[in-house]
Amino acid sequence: YWGFSAINESAKNGFLRGYPDKTFKPTQPISRLHVLVALASGLGLKNTNNPDEVLKKYQDGGEVPQYAREKVSAAIEAGIAVNYPDGNLLNLNQNATRAEVAALVYQALVKEGKAEAIPSEYIVKP
Repeated sequence: YWGFSAINESAKNGFLRGYPDKTFKPTQPISRLHVLVALASGLGLKNTNNPDEVLKKYQDGGEVPQYAREKVSAAIEAGIAVNYPDGNLLNLNQNATRAEVAALVYQALVKEGKAEAIPSEYIVKP
């Protein structure tokens, strides 16, 4: 597969994992949930607050699967989560658009000190 090396390195660095059946499915769309979990995992983000407390602030926070609650709340606390047009919704079950992935990756770069913050009302606040 053309992206094997990049996928392999991303997996080694903790950013991406395959499916429970040990496949990767590189041509499948990726949900907003899985993008946030990948970024939080790869960056080693940890919660500073109770994940349930962080997530209950969002209209759809109760829909976050148990396995992802800590990573999603850590991403929110780190300022990585971005949602347009409504910051009160996480919309984690929707497939991520290219613009959303770009914004999420940019926020991760800001968190790592590799990019300057760009103020936006669409950055999800903890």
